[in-house]
Amino acid sequence: MSASSWFVKCGAAIALPLLVYAAIAAAGPKAPPLPTGRDGALEVLDRYSQGPVPDIVLVGSSITTRLKEEYFDAPNLKTLGLAGGSSITGLKVLIGRERLPKIVLIEMNMLERGEDPALVQRFTANTSTLPYPIRAAVAFYERWLHAPPDRHQADSMVAALLQARPSDFDNRVYLDRAMREWSVPASTADMTRNAATLVRLVKQIEARGSLVYFYSLPYAEALQGSDYARATANIAHATFTNELQWLRLELPIHELRWADGVHLDERSAIVVAKELQKQLLLRNRPLPTQDN
Repeated sequence: MSASSWFVKCGAAIALPLLVYAAIAAAGPKAPPLPTGRDGALEVLDRYSQGPVPDIVLVGSSITTRLKEEYFDAPNLKTLGLAGGSSITGLKVLIGRERLPKIVLIEMNMLERGEDPALVQRFTANTSTLPYPIRAAVAFYERWLHAPPDRHQADSMVAALLQARPSDFDNRVYLDRAMREWSVPASTADMTRNAATLVRLVKQIEARGSLVYFYSLPYAEALQGSDYARATANIAHATFTNELQWLRLELPIHELRWADGVHLDERSAIVVAKELQKQLLLRNRPLPTQDN
């Protein structure tokens, strides 16, 4: 092999992985981060911060995570539910973008949870870094492998679940555990402080022309009457007193089921999502569609 031929082949061998890296780096910011101990919060926030701004967004905790986007008829709606997180963290990331959704729905179930500074900093700082090529490639693969269903598939799945009977899953072990945890007196100081933070964030959102509504998702009956649930509801309604901003859910409680007394099962989440959408329409604010 001649020296010139060897140099050509060697150069090509070096250039190929560099081109692959450059391609991944160029697309990398769009790649979701790999799953971590934050139970998907990084992926949820990355997907929101990198995608187009939706017309409607639901912001909340893992309770809101159960209300999947395909359960709603509104085509341009996003769910910003953070497992183990709070509405405050999601709202701060939302406010950090140049444009806001037309309608912001805020979950009020978990007032004792405040901001996650690390997540807010990560998704609001104006910094740009190149991704690790292997990490980005695997993340792309994960998104392709677990792509959400298309609209037709989603509608068929929703219809089938609504026609099915409510689950008979025995959740007593998990419900008893939740009851023990919620029997501890609630930290009303934390709730009051976080409610005040929400007031400031809501004012910023409304000042930029968006509509804000509040909602609370139901718990199993045993938890609904707990001191924790009552304290949260009292502080939430004492803080935000405009009843027109509260979406009052009229739900067939006897048909709802919870995996652990707190988080709705799939069929129940669909029922709640449809009711949320109905109550939003009753506010005389038509749900935005792809045409407007």
